[in-house]
Parts: sequence; structure tokens; C-alpha cells
Amino acid sequence: GAASAAALASNGKPTLLAQAGIHSGEIDGKDAGMMLLRDLTVGGRLAGLLDEASLLFVPILSVDGHERSSPYGRINQRGPAEMGWRTNARNLNLNRDYAKLDTPEVRAIVAAVERWRPDLYLDLHVTDGMDFQYDITFGFNGRHAWSPAIAGWLEDRLAPAVSADLAAMGHTPGPLFFPRDRNDQTKGVLEWTGSPRFSNGYGDARHLATVLVENHSLKPFGRRVLGTRVLLEAVLRTLGEHGAEL
Repeated sequence: GAASAAALASNGKPTLLAQAGIHSGEIDGKDAGMMLLRDLTVGGRLAGLLDEASLLFVPILSVDGHERSSPYGRINQRGPAEMGWRTNARNLNLNRDYAKLDTPEVRAIVAAVERWRPDLYLDLHVTDGMDFQYDITFGFNGRHAWSPAIAGWLEDRLAPAVSADLAAMGHTPGPLFFPRDRNDQTKGVLEWTGSPRFSNGYGDARHLATVLVENHSLKPFGRRVLGTRVLLEAVLRTLGEHGAEL
């Protein structure tokens, strides 16, 4: 029921900010988030979750990219039938702009972070980095980076809870990693530490717990959306139960 940032801050509950469509061809999070909103409200299945934590949701961050929709936005991705574009109308990649703030979209989301003061920030994507069996991967800058205590909570508390819920619903969760050479996986993989130009690196640098979610582009669209829906519920529940620790 909080209609303002001040009211949200005074309710004593931790707040989750989830955003979809920063790359609007990677739009799984929009549908998954709308499904979650339905189940939290008119669907009535999950109303109790909001007793323990608050939710802010941005379904489409790159509106320009979303409206530039076609069957050819990401031809190496299994659905949806039409999808948006990677950049905005000025051909700027929003998830390279957190340190510069050249784009009105990222200036807007950073202003929202400043105003609403979330405790946990999710950025929902679809990866085309390499082929593996995981359908949902997620990660964050580790204990070696700017916010080691936050990374400890994400690693020890959030990741096991989310992974368990995904596995229980038939998904195959995995860690966020990238190949040294996407054409030759025998060269190994890298755990990636995002710089502040990226959402997760920016959140880490300002000590905001931030998780980058990367669904696997070669898995079917429906499976990816349902996995994101499970992930969102698990994150909201875990934040409600253990937000004080964070």
C-alpha cells in the first residue's frame, strides 16, 4: 500500500527492485514479472509474500528497443516469436551506461534507486554467451570486489534458496560464467566481475546487493519465462525472511 518512497521506507520491510528489458530482445523478465504481479494481487496465490517484503518492478527499461520489435531481433534465440532490440533509439547500450549516465533510461533507473532505496536489485537478461545445460544462470560480483559482506549474503543465503526452488520446479540453475573462447570451450570459463558500467558492477560499487540473471537463449521461451517466475518468487521470499541480515 505504500504510494511514496517515504511510505515504503517507513514500513520496516526490505524492498526488491526488479527490472526487465534493459536489453529488450531479452524480454523474459517482463512476462515473468507480470505473472508474479498477477499472483501477488488478483490471482491471490502469493499475497502473503508482500507481508514480509516490498516489490518494485520495471517491466520494460528500454522502451525504444522494445518497440523496435521483429522476428529478427535475436535470431539465435528460441523465442518469443517477435522480440525487441538491444539498444535504444540512439543506438546506445543501456547496460554499458551506469558509470556515464548518457541515456535517459539509465538516469531514470538510477534516480529510482536513489529515491526508493531498494535493498536488493535484480537485472533480468537472456545470454547468448555459450551453450550449456543450465536454463537459468545468475550471479554477482564476489567477495573479492567492492562489497564483500553483501556478496557473502548473496552467496550463502540467496543463491542456495533460489537454486533449490528452481531445481524443485524442474529447472537447471547454474552460476553466471562466460567462456574464454566461445568457439572452443576446452580453453575454460571465467567468473566475471562486472565494472560499474554494468548494472551488477554499479550496484556492487555503491553497496547495493545486485544480481544479474541470464537465461539461456537456446532454451525455449516458455521454459525461460517460467524459470524467471520461480526465481522472482524465491528472491522475494528469501528477502522477506532474511532481509534483516542483508
